Amino acid sequence: MKKLSMVSLLILSLSLIATSVFAAQINLKFASTNAAGEPSYEVQKKWTDAVEKASNGRIHIDLLPLDAVVKSTDLLTGVRNKIIDGAISTSAWYSGDDPGFGLIGDTISAWNTDEDMFKFYYFGGGMEVVDKIFNAYGAKLIGVAMTGAESLPSKIPLKGVADFKGVKMRAPSGPIQKLFAKMGAAPVGLPSSEVYTALEKGVIDAADYTTFSGNYKTGVLDIAKYPIYPGIHSSPTVHIIMNLDEWKALPENDQIFMQMFFKGMALDSMLRPHYEDRIAFGEAVKKGITPIAWSDAEKGKVRSYAREIWEETAKKSEIGKMYYDALQKYLASQGMN
Repeated sequence: MKKLSMVSLLILSLSLIATSVFAAQINLKFASTNAAGEPSYEVQKKWTDAVEKASNGRIHIDLLPLDAVVKSTDLLTGVRNKIIDGAISTSAWYSGDDPGFGLIGDTISAWNTDEDMFKFYYFGGGMEVVDKIFNAYGAKLIGVAMTGAESLPSKIPLKGVADFKGVKMRAPSGPIQKLFAKMGAAPVGLPSSEVYTALEKGVIDAADYTTFSGNYKTGVLDIAKYPIYPGIHSSPTVHIIMNLDEWKALPENDQIFMQMFFKGMALDSMLRPHYEDRIAFGEAVKKGITPIAWSDAEKGKVRSYAREIWEETAKKSEIGKMYYDALQKYLASQGMN
């Protein structure tokens, strides 16, 4: 009888362990605002796939490409309503929910280098403030990454702010479009898929589009041979978010694992464009393409216009003000005001 009890206890223990392991399986569906095949999507997919290996198969994230489930503008709503479990996107897409998200996702001309953005989030209080903002919308901020700074291809030489007067250029809606309008350009809202054709047909003269290497690979620089490089405004911030209730339901060790793991993606998203841009730069120059680098003085003019937009957003958005105050504190701590 005693032996039977011991066997029964062993079977029960193994059953509980098996049940525990089964319960620990985590299957998540995330959506990206990048199309399959884009460099940014490839970086994201590499890291979401690696989560499964690093967690020994327990955590699986299915990363869906652009518009596979919901439109980019509806991702935050989709996360809040559990249509998807998470999203990897710049929060500028959520500016329809609140204009403050436009500033949070695309803090134009705030950073002297891409590293500054990561320092703000991971050491300067940015993560805590933006996480609090997302919490109010039913989401948890897990990590941040970047798309890489746009090189701004142009069919005409643009050597300073004054040269933008009257220039027809593609610019995404929100802060970046306002910035180029303040610089005297005539911004045109076009989807990225139409940039090449619009430049080729003369609909636009220049485009705020993608990284130098991205423009080079797609042939855009064969048409717009005067790219501004390095870029004259900061790279957008990519926010990795998850449904808040689902996040809270995760064991603490899994929460820590995912937050720490996606720091690696942040580094990858910064270094890969830097590496590929330099290779593309060398090849482009050999083909007769003429990159234009701006002086610090001209970049300073761009930042002065950008500051006006930061302040305008902070005045009309509560979350924009929360973010603006945290940004000002960080910039002052780094001597960047």
